[in-house]
Amino acid sequence: MKFKHKNVLVYGMSISGEWVSKLLLKLKANVFLYDDNKQKLKCKNIENCYFVQELNENLIIQFDFIIVSPSIEKDNKHLLFAKKQNIKIYSELEFASMFCRKLVAVTGTNGKTTTVELISAMLNKKHKAVACGNIGYPLSRAVLEKKNYIKVVEVSSFMLENADTFSPHVATILNIEPDHLIRHKTMDEYTKLKYSIFKNIKPHDYIVINLDGNIHPTLNSFTITYSLKYLADVYIRNGYIYLHQNRIIAINELKLKGKHNLYNIMCAICFAYVYKVSVKQIREALLNFKSEAFRIEEIGVVNGIHFINDSKSTNISSTLACVEAVKGAIILLLGGSNKGLDYKKLFSKLPKRIKHIVVFGEISNALIEANAESFDIKKADDLEAAFQIAIKLAKKNDSVVLSPASASYDQFSSFVERGKLFNKLVSEYEIVTKKE
Repeated sequence: MKFKHKNVLVYGMSISGEWVSKLLLKLKANVFLYDDNKQKLKCKNIENCYFVQELNENLIIQFDFIIVSPSIEKDNKHLLFAKKQNIKIYSELEFASMFCRKLVAVTGTNGKTTTVELISAMLNKKHKAVACGNIGYPLSRAVLEKKNYIKVVEVSSFMLENADTFSPHVATILNIEPDHLIRHKTMDEYTKLKYSIFKNIKPHDYIVINLDGNIHPTLNSFTITYSLKYLADVYIRNGYIYLHQNRIIAINELKLKGKHNLYNIMCAICFAYVYKVSVKQIREALLNFKSEAFRIEEIGVVNGIHFINDSKSTNISSTLACVEAVKGAIILLLGGSNKGLDYKKLFSKLPKRIKHIVVFGEISNALIEANAESFDIKKADDLEAAFQIAIKLAKKNDSVVLSPASASYDQFSSFVERGKLFNKLVSEYEIVTKKE
């Protein structure tokens, strides 16, 4: 009833803006749509909404509430004016969460999507659960389509802006590494936003903590822990993952490879434990789980060369996790749009078994300048040119790995589009090779 017949501006017509508009219409609000990119407004066909062509102060004061998409920065001039007028601003995350009885949340720099999908797979063995949020299925849509499901929400730092009352029942921060520093300006601000996922945790709620990491909030709530090094609620012993005294699965049975995925898996088990999913059900979920697309995904082997698509790696720590998981000699493709990251840290930690590096895109010159470790480095104009250089350099049993360590927005609309192009290039190379 709070929103019935109220004037609500939806600012930002991304997929989350589209679905929050539909949720508002169901609540019988008067819905106004605006995007700084007028082309996005033209592409939307949402009935019974008002399309705002120009946003100004006289119009803003007519709104009772504003709901912003994650792409809209909190220091946007329209939002700053609205705050001065005491107009309540919600993120799509906060607004949609008001209509969820069962909600758990995962944030962090890396591993969010994999962990959210693992949690959902485990919970679905006993309950009804849906992975949503930052994975491309907005929480607003889940509220409309999956009414009685447990919402397993991937939460980005952008989504935590303007999310003052967001209150998950179970929450975790997987890790915090440098990322999105152009938007958040400093690591302190970025870290503060990540920690805000805990600010409304209540005594009957749960936080999940990696004892091996540096994230240790002191909160008055239940705590579930996991570790590769220490005895925790979920831990490793003699090549097996355990939950308390219960052996769940052997590490060599897992389809997900790499140390980073062991952490993701153990974290997901902690969530499943809260919801009383049995050890047998957790094991079944893990045995059947398939890794997400574009994350250390082996596309195929052509001419004895392995092709690994890790387009989803958009920061330094994610790329380092990828090359650690890929065995043998590597030809690494790096590049994309600028995120304000210090790439000297990347080159100082890359393993010496990387034979060649091919850089491309907006940050290619910055990558070359950061190459203090003297890796053999080549420059290409774009991903297609980088791929052609890589296949000429690669020998039998080498791996050509696309793990860009940067965003994709210089040449692509998303990491998905970038990943699809890489797959296409591998397929075309395979066709040419067969003809030869």
